[in-house]
Amino acid sequence: MGYAKSSIKLSEIMNYIETLAPRELQEGYDNSGLILGNPNTGVARVLVCLDVCLDALETAISKDCQLIVSHHPAIFKAIKVFTEDTREGELLVKAVTNHLAIYSAHTNFDSAAGGLTDLLCKKLGLKDTGVIQKNLYANSEGGFGRYGTVDAIQGKNFIKMLKMTLSLPAVRLVGYVPESISKVAVYNGAYDRGILNDLKTLKPDVLVTGDLKYHDAQELAENSLFTIDAGHYGTEKIFAEEMSALLKSEFPHLGVLPYEGADIFTFA
Repeated sequence: MGYAKSSIKLSEIMNYIETLAPRELQEGYDNSGLILGNPNTGVARVLVCLDVCLDALETAISKDCQLIVSHHPAIFKAIKVFTEDTREGELLVKAVTNHLAIYSAHTNFDSAAGGLTDLLCKKLGLKDTGVIQKNLYANSEGGFGRYGTVDAIQGKNFIKMLKMTLSLPAVRLVGYVPESISKVAVYNGAYDRGILNDLKTLKPDVLVTGDLKYHDAQELAENSLFTIDAGHYGTEKIFAEEMSALLKSEFPHLGVLPYEGADIFTFA
């Protein structure tokens, strides 16, 4: 991939991302936005990733990037100690030493209209989509979770399609696989049991989600809600590819490197 020598101000990239996913859409517990760096910094190359892991950071450094755009914030909770003895400290010290800025678009990009959940629905071929839980913010068309339809497909074939489309070696299933699937609910990342009543009303043929806890899975099964747990990574790894495409379209002269990484879980 060829990279441009000219640079764009970090603030321009931030402003563009925040037109897609306004920061006020993020949840109260979240830490989206500029995590590290100066908005006036010039950026010629950016690495886009799901998680700011050590390998992603070292890849950004080796490719002479000035910015990392991640989905999951590099700092999620307040840290009292900023040393290399902690995972966060090691990452941030390395980023500062190598003049790397870090920007994260998390729950605001999940819930935004046209954001990560919608992009996942598009990848799975959903039509006539709607929002499961609308955002409480004024003038927001987004929210958490989506539902939509696909052309009727055998349940076992839907599972195969999902695994192939998202390049997943395995998924977890809850409940009985339906004969036919046409109505699909999607909740990327970690499942939130707060949508259970919405799901009971919607009655989807399948829920596609990730990070299911045992007792939440029991609730879904008891309510005859067939669920595919495709994993947190599995339902969100498309962030690197999709955000890279958006940035490249908006800033044609910006060098953009998608970093997909790998699932922390392996399957025996």
